[in-house]
Amino acid sequence: MVPTPEEYAKISIPVLTTTGYYDGSQIGAIQYFKLHHNYHKNANHYFVIGPYDHWGAQRKPAKKLMGYEIDSVADTNMMDLAYDWLDYILKNKPKPELLKDKVNYQVMGTNEWKHAPNLQSINNDTLTFYLDHTSLADRKPKKKTFQKQTVDFKDREKENNYFTPEIIFDTLDTSNGLVFTSAPFEKDFSVNGSFTGSLVVTINKKDMDISLALYELMPDGKYFFLTRYIGRASYAGDSTKRHLLTPGKKETISFDNTRFVSKKMGKGSRLVILLNTNKHPFEIINYGSGKPVAEETIKDAGEPLEIKWHNDSYIKIPVWKE
Repeated sequence: MVPTPEEYAKISIPVLTTTGYYDGSQIGAIQYFKLHHNYHKNANHYFVIGPYDHWGAQRKPAKKLMGYEIDSVADTNMMDLAYDWLDYILKNKPKPELLKDKVNYQVMGTNEWKHAPNLQSINNDTLTFYLDHTSLADRKPKKKTFQKQTVDFKDREKENNYFTPEIIFDTLDTSNGLVFTSAPFEKDFSVNGSFTGSLVVTINKKDMDISLALYELMPDGKYFFLTRYIGRASYAGDSTKRHLLTPGKKETISFDNTRFVSKKMGKGSRLVILLNTNKHPFEIINYGSGKPVAEETIKDAGEPLEIKWHNDSYIKIPVWKE
């Protein structure tokens, strides 16, 4: 069902894509938008994204989404927007006011929509942070070290990568993961777009599933869940072909297929990363044997997964600074 590059180049009909920062289908939605514009230089394709889950992005948003009260301007009925779009395209009525440009996104915490001609122009800077001990360092560490993590897949009591379905909460459930925290930011700025990263690891198995979640630790001590990445190490370099890791070998796992988010980060806030592996009852568990993961069972768990997270690992956060 996914168009080929040649087919994308022939899609000349108008397209409106709507999705949300907390929409489980966001990565697919944004991928279609990216590829359509990549292969059709004059694609008539508009993109709208805001603080919505899947249904909020397709119908009417929740004014209070997972504990977060959305900005008033984000309370936009997407069904009305879709009908207005159809009237614009089919009946020559005025273009919906929200669609001021090809990319339209609501910056959480500002009560404003922003508009840009493409995804490349929504940020004017990039912040790089290295995962050094328990800190997010803004410079590459001079001394190479690593953090160790052990995950026993046979242990059914402890879970890794458990997320409470909330956006704002008082304490961070680390769920047996590693936490890295930045220094307080000295000025306001906005996180805009999809973060990327490169994790340098050494493990004793052939594969693992990685989870990396981003939070804003606000000055009042509360945590705001921004976005997350979850991916299989063996597919990070090539999503079409599996490349198993070599046990005991230092490997680099780079990724860029992460979720889009836009939020104002206030002065005094910190960025927090929760780094983990995927192990809880609601997912297929990657035991790292190298077999097709869907065919693995608890019999393939073997010895606990031993991970060395090296401190030359980093993430890059796209931002907009005034």
